Amino acid sequence: MAKKLKAGDSVKGYRITKVFGPGMMAISYGALSPTGQKVFFKQYKSPSPTVVWYPAFVDYQKELSARVRNGAAGHFAVRQLDAFEANWGGSCYFHAYEFVENGADMQQLLDAEREHHRLNRSSPARLPAVWARHVTWAKVLVSGIAALHDAKIVHADLKPANAYLIEDPTIGSGSQLKLIDMDFSLLADHRAPWHGFQGYVGTDNYRSPEHMMRGAVPILASDVFTCGLMLYELLAGEHPYWSDDQAQYARRVQAHAAKPPALLGLMGAASNAEVSAALHRCLSPDPAARPTAADLRAILSGRGARAGAPEATKIAKPTTASPPKTAVAPAAGASAGPLAKPIVSEGIDLVGPNGRSVRIGVRTELGKALVRQFGPDGEFWDNRQCVLERDAGRQWVVSPVPGTTNETLVNGQTLSAPRVIRQGDLIAVGRQAKGIVKLPLAARAH
Repeated sequence: MAKKLKAGDSVKGYRITKVFGPGMMAISYGALSPTGQKVFFKQYKSPSPTVVWYPAFVDYQKELSARVRNGAAGHFAVRQLDAFEANWGGSCYFHAYEFVENGADMQQLLDAEREHHRLNRSSPARLPAVWARHVTWAKVLVSGIAALHDAKIVHADLKPANAYLIEDPTIGSGSQLKLIDMDFSLLADHRAPWHGFQGYVGTDNYRSPEHMMRGAVPILASDVFTCGLMLYELLAGEHPYWSDDQAQYARRVQAHAAKPPALLGLMGAASNAEVSAALHRCLSPDPAARPTAADLRAILSGRGARAGAPEATKIAKPTTASPPKTAVAPAAGASAGPLAKPIVSEGIDLVGPNGRSVRIGVRTELGKALVRQFGPDGEFWDNRQCVLERDAGRQWVVSPVPGTTNETLVNGQTLSAPRVIRQGDLIAVGRQAKGIVKLPLAARAH
């Protein structure tokens, strides 16, 4: 049976200098590499080399590491330096990461601020120097998440303790961000090898609706939700849903109980009203209604992102009486906005209200069999409801199928002819005249 390392032990040339302590999946250490470099070292409890999904996990980690190393994400996320299997009282999997220091994680920094100002009646974030620092942290955080998402990486466990800020006076922000604890992050375009064997990582009071939904998988929009919680803390001075009772936390999340926040200072080039509205959209229970990380980055920088951030879609609860198969429950439609860009890409992703997504790369007829995975409202779709395909200009187009029981809707409007799909468009079924929308699927470029 594998055993825990202690200071002074060496594994494959890595000498342990400090034991940080056990986590859920791994034991963490400080160590020196064979070349004398200080590293953050992990010994995995799960997966062990004996489990069926271990080989796939090793390959998954290689791909995750390459995406961080080879793109902009490498500026914001810790890099994996080495990974190997070795025997230490039993066969174990080990990782070595770059060691981050000369700073502290955001949770430590916020706690230190609160302690320093606990005798001050006003929130520390209202003090000019503190407010300016929080705005900077918010912008750096969102830029880091946008870089991860550009690489199709879902952090999947965002929280202040996993955002490490390194003091760096050589850059304009004064702080360099390193997102940490990413060994169970997800590739948005590859299912995790542990799917069906164990759950997805998350932390109390920082789980998205997708983290808490049975059968759902955290997606890029899940990071936006947890980022929104962190931005409320930085810019409004409080976590909107914090509770010691996680069942109560879940109820608040599903009810979208948070209000658009009153920011504790002026955003400068950015519009306070637009920032407040964007933060509120981040917390929508519907992942398709949340802005993207790129939208948030533009809004916080003052460049605006109205074209890329669809208005929140609110689906009304069904009445207690069971409707006939041809009826649908009322809901308000949503629009991606006339300035949203047409989707010109090799593939298109459709994201459902339950957080699931499907990728389409060829001409596809959308119907009941395909959309059932997004929820029971798939029964309101016909077997052949509409068609997705690319035109001669490589733009994705949605076309209605004549004679369907319920209308095909795009952003709440009846689809009567082929239409170019724009980023954020919501494809659904229902009745425009009655304001009825069922199972909206958000279109995203792949």
